[in-house]
Amino acid sequence: MPTISIPALALHMQADLDDNLLKVLRRSKVPIHYSCKQGECGSCKCVLESGAVELHGYKDTALPEVQRAQGLILACCSRIKGDVQLRLVDSDDYIVHPERHLVTTVIGLTELAPEVFSLRLKIRYVDREGEPFIFSAGQYAQLSVQTGPHTTIARDFSMASTPVEAEYDDELEFHIRRTPTGAFSGLLGRAVVLGSAVFVDGPMGSSHFRPRHEGALYAVAAGTGLAPMLSIAKTALDNGKLEPVVLYAGFKTPQEVYGRDELADLARRFANFRFHIVVEQGAHAGDRSGRVGDVLLGDPNSLDGSKVYLAGSPAMVEAVSAALIERGLPYGDVHADAFYAPRAVDEAAALGAPAAETEHVAAPRAEV
Repeated sequence: MPTISIPALALHMQADLDDNLLKVLRRSKVPIHYSCKQGECGSCKCVLESGAVELHGYKDTALPEVQRAQGLILACCSRIKGDVQLRLVDSDDYIVHPERHLVTTVIGLTELAPEVFSLRLKIRYVDREGEPFIFSAGQYAQLSVQTGPHTTIARDFSMASTPVEAEYDDELEFHIRRTPTGAFSGLLGRAVVLGSAVFVDGPMGSSHFRPRHEGALYAVAAGTGLAPMLSIAKTALDNGKLEPVVLYAGFKTPQEVYGRDELADLARRFANFRFHIVVEQGAHAGDRSGRVGDVLLGDPNSLDGSKVYLAGSPAMVEAVSAALIERGLPYGDVHADAFYAPRAVDEAAALGAPAAETEHVAAPRAEV
């Protein structure tokens, strides 16, 4: 039986031959980043110091050949072929919260923009009695509703609320775009109404706020990716962060813009907070014009010592991440949970990936 060892953590774990490496690490509660769980986001990179794994099914953008040559692998796409020794990367302030199962009730369903809804949930039951639901700003959870005696619809969405609201008020907020083909979002206002029961499993995701970081913070959102970026910005400011906190919120049209009043209120309350509304087509006076990533990269921001958090489509996240790294920002200072359409592969099922399309931005496997 192969042994997986991580000397820096003094860990030694037993695994079966051909086991999925990420599954083994998660089962042993190893603090490794992960997000899409299907070789597209690159979150679960680690260094293979010795031993053998079989890598397959990943995108070159997630693990470029130059990184592969340096010994990096993707845990989610690695099958164990013998004893393995690993070194984790980017462990700065990485916090592992236990995944919880919650039963909640819908207490708010408000349209923020055409077909974009704020879904507010009240936690009624937690799987560990007496323990509050705790997550880090920027993380996501799986929401599920029962649509029949043996039918459940489950999708991933990012928390727009802050960890304090969950811990002390027992409330969670999500921003969801309702689409004609959305199996979950199509239930909003129909099967999901005030008083409906919604099950919540989480938290998940590695693109969360790093509280010990002392440099500038840039939060970049596309569409409803604003949800986790708001959570990160509000948490950073409420925690007393003194360095600049800058949020870029991108939308395709002026009609899709939402959150302006909340951002303006944050700017009034905190002198170190700035925000930019970026609209691709027909921007109104006072808003920025263009794609949100291009505007960020075109501004004279000093990225030295900063962290950048991204929430949006894979195309936006990958392009902006690559540009930031090319400009010298370390890989470990770019944090993102992009949205990927799930693939019907055994590895994804084994790791808990949903089997159908998901919707939203800022949580993996979601539509933009």
